[in-house]
Amino acid sequence: MHNNSLSIAAKMIALVLASGMLFGCDSGVTTTNNGTPTTDTGSTDNNNTDSNTTDNGSTDNGNTDNGNTDNGNTDNGNTDNGNTDNGNTDNGNTDNGNTDNGNTDNGNTDKPIQTYSPLYKYVKNSDGVYGYDSNLPVDLYKGANQFISIPDNYIAPKHAFRSAWVATIGNLNMPFVNSEQAFKQTYLNILDRFSALNMNAMIFQIRPMLDAYYSSEINPWSQYLSGKQGKDPGYDPLTWMVEQTHERGMEYHAWFNPYRVTNAKITSLLKNNSQGLSSDEILALSTEQQIGYLVSAGIMSSENFAAKNPQWVLSFDEKLFLNPAIPEVIEHVVSTVEEVVRRYDVDAIHFDDYFYPYRITVNGATVQFGAKGEDRAAFETYGLVNNQYPDTPQGIEDWRRDNVTRLISRVQSVIAQHNQQQGTAVQFGISPFGIWEHKGRNELGSNTPLGSSQSYSGSIFADTRKWVKEELVDYVVPQIYWSFDQAAAPYGELASWWNNQMEGSHTQLYIGHANYKHVSNGSSDAAWMNPEEIPNQMRYNQDLSYVSGSVFFSYNDLLVSNVASQPVAQQGAYGAKNAAIEKLSQTYLSTPTLPPSKPWLDQKVTTLPQQARFVSGSKNAFSWADSPDNDTRYYVVYRGSGKSGAIFADPKNIIAKVWRGKANTFSYQDNNAVGEGYTYLISAVDAAQNETAPVTVKVD
Repeated sequence: MHNNSLSIAAKMIALVLASGMLFGCDSGVTTTNNGTPTTDTGSTDNNNTDSNTTDNGSTDNGNTDNGNTDNGNTDNGNTDNGNTDNGNTDNGNTDNGNTDNGNTDNGNTDKPIQTYSPLYKYVKNSDGVYGYDSNLPVDLYKGANQFISIPDNYIAPKHAFRSAWVATIGNLNMPFVNSEQAFKQTYLNILDRFSALNMNAMIFQIRPMLDAYYSSEINPWSQYLSGKQGKDPGYDPLTWMVEQTHERGMEYHAWFNPYRVTNAKITSLLKNNSQGLSSDEILALSTEQQIGYLVSAGIMSSENFAAKNPQWVLSFDEKLFLNPAIPEVIEHVVSTVEEVVRRYDVDAIHFDDYFYPYRITVNGATVQFGAKGEDRAAFETYGLVNNQYPDTPQGIEDWRRDNVTRLISRVQSVIAQHNQQQGTAVQFGISPFGIWEHKGRNELGSNTPLGSSQSYSGSIFADTRKWVKEELVDYVVPQIYWSFDQAAAPYGELASWWNNQMEGSHTQLYIGHANYKHVSNGSSDAAWMNPEEIPNQMRYNQDLSYVSGSVFFSYNDLLVSNVASQPVAQQGAYGAKNAAIEKLSQTYLSTPTLPPSKPWLDQKVTTLPQQARFVSGSKNAFSWADSPDNDTRYYVVYRGSGKSGAIFADPKNIIAKVWRGKANTFSYQDNNAVGEGYTYLISAVDAAQNETAPVTVKVD
């Protein structure tokens, strides 16, 4: 057993001695009809019904008015290219004893020589037929004098994060049901779809709005679960969800929105609840008075943190959120996270991109948070004390960024402390807006136009690049929700930019893809009538050495639709979505993958499975055992022909993941084996996704 002070190198040496082998929301850029970038709001869980921007992106996007023409997503379609596992636990070659770390899939298997083809703009021709225009090559970014080329072959990675966001805000992806049985059946249906698409992680929103999809002493029950905020549904779904997800061999990532108090405009909330107030009267109320009305109307629980502390709530665009500057707000969010990791066996805490508010457009003009001094009092109390920040626009922006970073640092600290004390490997991941900053404002930024949105300055104030460089997060899933030919936010440039930021950091990079845009944007943007848009992104990512996974927004858009039942004007877009799903399921998601290992979270050496033996007289039924004190999370079963090293290196040979639970003996029967003479291998994987070398099932 190792203590936490051991270096990764020391752990790997110990692994060799012990076993003989070593073993990842479409925000912001808005465009006018001529493609000129304008304003945007955007976010991971955007369920607003009032956003008037075309490109408002988010992971939780349930907006009725948010057409979001292009929001980005972290589609890490990488093939475990050399850095999938960030050069850690599985460092080396599969036959050298290292299970895929640093060279995740380079192994000893023969790989085809990659060829490339130029990418052309996808257009609607004069006859109404869509297709590539070979006269219009797609450039990396406007003015780059460099064109996009796409690998012709998709090479299935052994290690790659695969997931989709399941948003509960507004019951977007998890519909409201009125019984525990109905909830469980709905969730099992989601798991079935995840399993069919070979997902290896679930990202489920358990705190959409200062509420809880779990029994909490800190936050009231979610209205989206029980029908009314604070109402006990009579059951705690989180323990059960985690167990069911683990039994499918998937990680459970608990998704939080840290600050959101309300998701709809205050005038619509109160006018629709018989308060007898006009819009002008509602807007004339102070934020504390508005919260009082929300509580008296039964919209907000009196146990809500905002109801108890209305003085720490800010308002922008008629929506309420906690003030990120307040130390007590930071501690409330940290306590919320601590409660979940302490009481539930989650694999990760996941934040979306909602920090400070996105900018909005009102009557054609851009309006940014802070312009009316919304947080001026807090700046005077916390920012100007001891002359920490200059009283300038830049000083206020620096202060806001530092407020958010303080939260991120505190959350990372409490998770790390929990892991050290309990021997766990809970991860911390964030899904930021796809553009950090523009090179025109900061030389470290991306080649994106100044008119597009960004998260470092102007709004949101999330210094995600800093969090990567200082390793405050274990993974990031930037929402690169745009197509390759979107001038306001070109996919190729942004994916490459994020890839470059990972250099020197153990933070892992997964890409968020905007599969929802086939339907939401297809009628106005030919790129999203192309079923190959996201497959092209996943193939492109294979050449980005730090991209190690893909996450799709959202779950609903991975469900095949009945095209004939849709409005005629939308049938083409739904057809494109269905065709994209078919391509993903038949090729890009057709092979099982294992999540990238995170050796820096490792707590002890994981030993090999024991006593792997065929059942007497059988060639496809076998059993194995494990020691009671081994930290195995689950087992991976491989079936193949030829050398064990080649079988182990190829993800196509993975036939099962067996969750350990509390058992010490296990059995498996391969009912799909055709013929005889297969070799079966079994490996053990710990909570940090470090995989042991395989053992071969033998005949007694």
